[in-house]
Amino acid sequence: MKSNKAYYPIICSLLAALFFTQPAPAQPIQFFAIESHPVEISAERTVAVIFPFSITSVDRGSTQILAQKAKGTQNVLLLKAAQKDIPPTSLIVITSDGAIYSFEVSYRKEPSSLILLSNPASSRSAKSVSGIDERQISEAIDLASRHPTNLKKRSSGGGVSAVLEGLFISEQLMLLRVSLDNKSAIDYEVESVRMFVADRRQVKRTASQHSEILPVKMSVELSQVKGSEQRSLVIAIPKMTLPRAKQFTIEVHEKGGARHLRIKLNARQLRGVSAL
Repeated sequence: MKSNKAYYPIICSLLAALFFTQPAPAQPIQFFAIESHPVEISAERTVAVIFPFSITSVDRGSTQILAQKAKGTQNVLLLKAAQKDIPPTSLIVITSDGAIYSFEVSYRKEPSSLILLSNPASSRSAKSVSGIDERQISEAIDLASRHPTNLKKRSSGGGVSAVLEGLFISEQLMLLRVSLDNKSAIDYEVESVRMFVADRRQVKRTASQHSEILPVKMSVELSQVKGSEQRSLVIAIPKMTLPRAKQFTIEVHEKGGARHLRIKLNARQLRGVSAL
């Protein structure tokens, strides 16, 4: 019978193998920063940023940035400060090709440039929100304008009311049919029609709590609703859903007036869409 000493070399080899063999470390997750570009805005001057593709979403770090598409275009964003000397903030823009653009926004009374051309090479790809052509968008808008009403959400003030009377879905698009009714004798000059996703309960503001949704297309460029007149428009936006903590808001602002209208939808109401 062999002595136990004969097994010592084997045991030592096994122990050494167990001690020195360690599992390979997990591969670290890598994140790549997207370069932010400086943009100067003013309360007195409008700055235009031109993108290579249609704008589908804008997220402002502060409500003190005024941002809207230039009329008749889908790829030109107009920027202005709501008041003088606003603090530095951020701006994120997503275009229809799935590219993300990041900007560092600062205030300057006389911006160094009033027209900026975005650089496609500086963007990074994100999930495309559309992928349908202009003809399909126009057809969906036409269907939504004639589809039976499936919703009634109203906001009114000063003899003017806005009613969200239709909420529809078609492929990658969500379509909102809004009716503006002016029962007063004073013409209603439309300054802007804007849409936001924000927290239902307002807490200390952060950039992630307030995201503006820019339309893919509107049926008409609505600039005025005359006294005793009713007008309707259909707004096409990328399809979306909401978590319970968020709400979707449509705002209609009167130019040079105080009759601002606001329609709010919660997650459950936003899910009540009809297919076209």
